[in-house]
Amino acid sequence: MNLKLKNKTVFICSADTDLGAACVAEYLKEGSKINATCLSAKKLKRLLKRFDADENDKNLKILINDISNEKDRLIIKKSVQLTDILITHVSGPPSGDFLKWTNEDWLKSFNDIFLTSAQLINFALPRMRDKRSGSIINISSMTTNFPMHNLELSTVSRTALEGFTKSIAKKNDFPGININSILPGYFLTESLENFIKSNPESDQENIKLKLLEKIPVGRFGKPEDFAKLCCFLSSEYGRFISGQSILINGGQVS
Repeated sequence: MNLKLKNKTVFICSADTDLGAACVAEYLKEGSKINATCLSAKKLKRLLKRFDADENDKNLKILINDISNEKDRLIIKKSVQLTDILITHVSGPPSGDFLKWTNEDWLKSFNDIFLTSAQLINFALPRMRDKRSGSIINISSMTTNFPMHNLELSTVSRTALEGFTKSIAKKNDFPGININSILPGYFLTESLENFIKSNPESDQENIKLKLLEKIPVGRFGKPEDFAKLCCFLSSEYGRFISGQSILINGGQVS
C-alpha cells in the first residue's frame, strides 16, 4: 500500500529511543522529510543502523534537543509549527514507591510528559488548522489503561495527556486533523532488554517467559510494528481515526 507520505514533513520527538528511531526509519522509507530530536546523536545513529536507515539521508535532520526543557522547546518551535505530522514522545520517569516521592517528583513528571507534549501540540495546531490538514500522534503507554506496580509517576502524567488528547480531538475547531495516542505494551527495546538483564542471570529466562505469558499473541512487539501503525494513522487512509487511544500490545489485558 502506498501511504502517500512522500515529501510530508514529520517531526519526531525522542528519536534516540527504539520506538522513535523505528518511526524515523519507517517514514524515511515512505519518502517523508523528518526532523528528529534526540539527547544523544550517537545513540540515534546506532539505532538507525539497527533499523536499516541511513543517518546521512538527505531527508533527515537530527536536532540535539531536550524537549522536556521549555527553552529547548522554543528553539524547535518553528520546525514544529511547519510540520505536517507531529509525533510526541517522552521517556517515562523511574519506577518506585509513590509514598517516597516528593511534590517536585510529581511536578517534574507532569512537566516532562504532559506539559511538554501539550506545548508541542499547541505549536503545531494553528498551521494545521489553517491548512485543514495534519496528524498528531502521542506515544504513550498501555499503563494508562492497565496501571502497573510502581509506575504511578508515569501513569498519572500519561493519563492526563490522554484526557487532553481526547478533549481536543472532540472539538469541531480542527477539521481535517486527526489526533490520537498509541499505547504500546512490551516491545523488544533496549529498556526491556536492560530490565531483563538487571536480574540474576539464572532468573532472566524465567522472567522473560512470565512476561510472554501475559501476551496472547505469544511474542514481544517489534518497534517496526509500532512504526508502521504510526505511518498508517498519519496517512490519508488513517485520517478518519481520531480521538482514540490505540493499544498495540498483543492483546495483553493485565
